[in-house]
Amino acid sequence: MTKTLLELEKIPASASLIAVATHRLSRLLRAQLGKVLAQCGGMSIAEWRILAGLDQQDGITQKHLIEFTKIEQGQLSRALAAMEERKLISSTRSDEDRRARIFSMTDKGRIFFEQILPSVTAHNRALDAAFSREEKALFLEMVARLAETSQQSLEEHAYALRETS
Repeated sequence: MTKTLLELEKIPASASLIAVATHRLSRLLRAQLGKVLAQCGGMSIAEWRILAGLDQQDGITQKHLIEFTKIEQGQLSRALAAMEERKLISSTRSDEDRRARIFSMTDKGRIFFEQILPSVTAHNRALDAAFSREEKALFLEMVARLAETSQQSLEEHAYALRETS
């Protein structure tokens, strides 16, 4: 079923099966979370990540939100502007760095976040329940190894390119 759901039988011979599978799984999981958020009030994943970040630490800069959410700056800026317009968040100029803005969740944003949180939490728990504790540990170990291998391959390829130049 998973092979069909991710369409792993349709990959180029030169592609990495693992890279294609993780990419397609990531897209599938994002799309499913997007549907959960749409059903709960029409919030984007970027907006959800911003509210989740502000729930963890309210009153933080855009730079800190980028670090927490892993959203690119342009997309984050657009989401922040839309959320501020909808009165879900507010911003003030930083006293320490006049160029920076400090973002906080408004009361309206807090209510919205708390209304959506149970649905997102239930969805996430269902995902986590797919694996036993041992399987989760093994999966995370394998993902970390894959990330390290990819980084090492990138560095070796860059080194080889410099050597041939």
